Amino acid sequence: MYKEELGSDLRCIIVSPTFGSNFKLLSELGINREDVFEEPDDDVPAKLIRIADDERDAFLEWKHLDAYYNDFIKTIKGGFFDRSKMDDYMLQYYNPLTNQFERPKPKYKCYLKGKPPVLFTFIDDAQGSKLLSTNKKMLKLCLRHRHLGQFPPPQGGAVGMSLFVSTQTFKSNFGLNKAIRNNSTSIILFKTQDMTELKQISEAFSGEIPVDRFFQLYEQATVKPHDFLFVDLHYKKDIQPSGFRQNFDTYLIADAKKSEETEKSSH
Repeated sequence: MYKEELGSDLRCIIVSPTFGSNFKLLSELGINREDVFEEPDDDVPAKLIRIADDERDAFLEWKHLDAYYNDFIKTIKGGFFDRSKMDDYMLQYYNPLTNQFERPKPKYKCYLKGKPPVLFTFIDDAQGSKLLSTNKKMLKLCLRHRHLGQFPPPQGGAVGMSLFVSTQTFKSNFGLNKAIRNNSTSIILFKTQDMTELKQISEAFSGEIPVDRFFQLYEQATVKPHDFLFVDLHYKKDIQPSGFRQNFDTYLIADAKKSEETEKSSH
């Protein structure tokens, strides 16, 4: 869905020791091999920070070259320039295939809209690793992921990076660190037989509704195989009827009374 919406403007990074078994599925998403990290404990946080910084630098460099392209061509045609200072620019603008100076092409289409790419990191099958439990660099990254690749003044802002974590355990010693759980903005919950863990999840994500109502919505959402309960903790109340959905596209009314009224009116 993200790829369909953003196309080439999305750069997807995979952190997974089981990437090889899912290679065919993931390769269809156009993921670059250099964006796959199969060792979760191999200083992954530093690599993710570096990716964000590199994308920021590439975007700023393109903006600079694009902005000064017309002046560069004017200077070249005028013949009045300091060769020692212009060599770097010449290399940036020169295309050896056409033997011409050309305006630099954007790495992503979003450059033309004044935006860097969207960075998306998916962490899968990393439970039991230090990355999700005790790695302090990863915990800091989870707290400031929106600020990765910061732009200098006066532009401000940052490239940022969205983090998605897939795990089979939620609150055990091999599950998610508390810092990650507390800073989650949404959760996708599939059918589980572990009622103790389900209770822990309900207490963390029930939000403004009672835990028993959360259980009802969970049962309603996961009736069919592979369906899930989606909980959006940052939903906009003025335009969204609920922060709970069955899968991505069906809202579930969190208020029990409103839900009953809706069902009666639908009949």
